[in-house]
Amino acid sequence: MTQNEFIENLSNVSGQYNWDYYTDNSLLGVRNGRTFNPVTAVAYSTGSGFFPSNKKGTLQAARKIGISSGLATAIYSHSNRGHAQIVRGKMLQTLFG
Repeated sequence: MTQNEFIENLSNVSGQYNWDYYTDNSLLGVRNGRTFNPVTAVAYSTGSGFFPSNKKGTLQAARKIGISSGLATAIYSHSNRGHAQIVRGKMLQTLFG
C-alpha cells in the first residue's frame, strides 16, 4: 500500500473514530473504548485485526496492511521536519479537514 492509498483508507474509516491531536504531535482515535493511531485504525477497520497503539503494535499493523515501516513510524516522530511532517500534515488534513 502506498502512502496515498493509506491516506485514502484513513479517510474512508476516519468517521468511525473520535480523533484528537495532542501537543506532542500524537494523533489518537478512540473507538469502542480502545485507542488507535492512524495505522492501527486502518488495520482494524479493514479487518486485519486489533493491534495496540504502541510502536510494536503499529509495526505489526503496518506489515499486515502492507505499508512501509518508515511510513508507520512517521506517526511517532515528534519532529516538525521532513517525511514525518508531510505524513502528519496529510493525516491531519484528512481527519480534521
